[in-house]
Amino acid sequence: MSTLNRLKIASLEEGMAIADTANCYLLVRRATLKSGKNSTRYLDLDLFDGANGINGKVWEVTPEIAKTIEAGAIVQVTKGRVARYQNALQLVIEAAAAVPSEMLDRLGDLVPQSSQSAEDLMRRWRALADTLDAPRHAVIAEFENSAQVWDLFRAIPAGKSMHHNYRRGLWEHSLNVAEISFDLARRYESRYPVNRMQVLLGAMLHDVGKVFEFQVNASTSVVERYTDSGKLLGHVYMGAAFVEKLLKRAVPDDATLRMEILHIMLSHHGEYEFGSPKQPQTMDALIVSMVDNLDANLDAVHIGLSGEMDENWTKTIFSLQRAFYRTTGSYEE
Repeated sequence: MSTLNRLKIASLEEGMAIADTANCYLLVRRATLKSGKNSTRYLDLDLFDGANGINGKVWEVTPEIAKTIEAGAIVQVTKGRVARYQNALQLVIEAAAAVPSEMLDRLGDLVPQSSQSAEDLMRRWRALADTLDAPRHAVIAEFENSAQVWDLFRAIPAGKSMHHNYRRGLWEHSLNVAEISFDLARRYESRYPVNRMQVLLGAMLHDVGKVFEFQVNASTSVVERYTDSGKLLGHVYMGAAFVEKLLKRAVPDDATLRMEILHIMLSHHGEYEFGSPKQPQTMDALIVSMVDNLDANLDAVHIGLSGEMDENWTKTIFSLQRAFYRTTGSYEE
């Protein structure tokens, strides 16, 4: 899918007119309804293009435009002009259109998102699902039929700030954990009592509870806050409760399979101090837990390395309580 050549804020000039052909797409960071002279109402906006911000104004507020231009929304400015106020540029919006979620992949860095397309992630998911044996494949089929939960799972970040905190981050993280866990299980199963199919299913579903833990923006899938149930119950419990329903429908007569998968779900955070109701007590659960921790920590360090640095050192990575040194990168012969 090709990326649109968007009009960027850095290219705006005083007096410029904006039409729908300009491809002016912006994230509304803030939208405040204010009162002006003669009690007229207007919208005061903070607008962002992925790199730079600009103040915006809507002087004629209709119910339709107020519903379209709200905090957290992605909008296309279809009619507007660039003005100057107190020595700063200002974008006056006269008309705007809501941007459907399926357009977001074409908007580049406007909303942080996985470097892998939805099509690439789906190919990886299908390859894993098709590897499963019949009973466990039936569980995944039930999951894919769960409508909104399945849709959100493929769209939302894996975290608010800690790791994989971009669109499709939860899906990408789940696939990373599943692929690596499955590879480890295959390597160890000839030596230890490891069930690679159990590991694979548990890893694919381990973080599904985040769908219930996060309140996400409907337009951008960005995590806005934790839900009340997310704060009170947490994604580990809610994910296990959801997966238990899938298991009862897909494998009603296999109590052992259900018990062991639920143990993986309930123990994947590894330690009690990390919010895990149970510590891993099967080899399958231990593999998933340790790979989950590895993938999350590597991405947290990657975020640090991509941010503000102190020469070759990151700032302190909160989840690991230490700074990391930037090495020379990939080995080349």
